Amino acid sequence: MRVLVTGAAGFVGSWLVPALVADGHTVFAAGQEGHPLPDDRMGAEWVGMDVGSADSVAAAVERAAPDAVCHLAGQASVGQSFHDPLGTWDVNATGTLRMAAALPKGARLLLVSSAEAYGSVPEAEQPIAEARPLRPCNPYAASKAAAEMAALQAGESGGLEVVVARSFNHTGPGQDPRFALASFARQLALIRAGGAEPVLHVGNLSARRDLLDVRDVVHAYVRLMEAGAPGGVYNVCSGVARSMADAVDELVDLSGTRARVEVDADRVRPVDVPLLLGDNARLRGLGWEPAIPFRQTLSDLLEWQAGRLATEAQAAA
Repeated sequence: MRVLVTGAAGFVGSWLVPALVADGHTVFAAGQEGHPLPDDRMGAEWVGMDVGSADSVAAAVERAAPDAVCHLAGQASVGQSFHDPLGTWDVNATGTLRMAAALPKGARLLLVSSAEAYGSVPEAEQPIAEARPLRPCNPYAASKAAAEMAALQAGESGGLEVVVARSFNHTGPGQDPRFALASFARQLALIRAGGAEPVLHVGNLSARRDLLDVRDVVHAYVRLMEAGAPGGVYNVCSGVARSMADAVDELVDLSGTRARVEVDADRVRPVDVPLLLGDNARLRGLGWEPAIPFRQTLSDLLEWQAGRLATEAQAAA
């Protein structure tokens, strides 16, 4: 298939593009100018696109003439959404509508949404299945819930094959340190290199999250793009809840730093869901299952952040 990947230069996109190429697809990697793919472009053709512009989205679709779109482009930070709720909504919700409006009848659209849209679910009612009503409790989650509604409506009335991937938390090598586990890994890599005191600054560690490796996530997206049921919604998750405190303990152990953990009030969200655990039975029914152990995910994340610090130090020298 001819596949257009939006947000291709981002964390997940940089793993998804080569996975699709390896699977035999012709890939067009779309993103904002100034945020290109690595030099080899990972076997894909680069397409400039601004999801905030209907004309730019239409031009990218015309150039790629895709059979399918994997729509990753968006504002992905819950914290940032509190600072800029209108901008988050325009990119995530209205941006999805712009993409759906630009696609021809019969095209396939894989929309990457978020389990944040479920909101706070009583622990006794978890793991969460896809039929759970959406009750978002932060601006990011609300924008993702709206994006789902826009895409599914376009599928019903516009003749698109829409599949929704409702993704739970994921991490791994390449993740931006704006996100919690990547931030912790970067701090620990810096401490290990002798560049900081052995103190790890964290936010709320009582939250429990369903954490998945980004490489398992992209394999799920490829499977959903190829075989997901039109109009279907699929949780992309491990099915295991881990406390952030346990993840931090494991990262500290992997780093060998014995760093002291301190809570930083500036890192605590105004609203935080205490437990988010998904039911992945529907996705497993398509033949997918997670393959990467969580300790390996954390180890790879830590070493990637260490490599990035070394590269930055060389560039500054």
